[in-house]
Amino acid sequence: MNKKYLAEEIAKRISIKKYEAYNFIDLFIEVALENLGQGRKLVLSKFGTLIIKKKNKKRVINPITRQPMMIAPTKIVKFIPAENLKRKFEGNG
Repeated sequence: MNKKYLAEEIAKRISIKKYEAYNFIDLFIEVALENLGQGRKLVLSKFGTLIIKKKNKKRVINPITRQPMMIAPTKIVKFIPAENLKRKFEGNG
C-alpha cells in the first residue's frame, strides 16, 4: 500500500475529496514526526506504538581490514505492534 492508495481508500470510506485525504495524511505525518522528535511516543490503538530508541556507540571489527572501529551512537524509530495486531498474523508467517 502506498500513500495514493491510502488516500483513495480514506476518501472513499468517509466521503471526502482525495486531496483532503492527502492533506490529512500529510498533517498526520507532520504531527507524528514533531512529537517523536520531542521524545514522545505515538500510540495508535489496535495498531501499535512508535518510539524513538537510543542506540549506544559500539565497537565492531571491519570485516575487510580486521581493524576495530567505533560506530557512533544514534537514534532509531522502533515499532511495537499492538496485541490484537500480533494475534491477527500469528501463524501466518
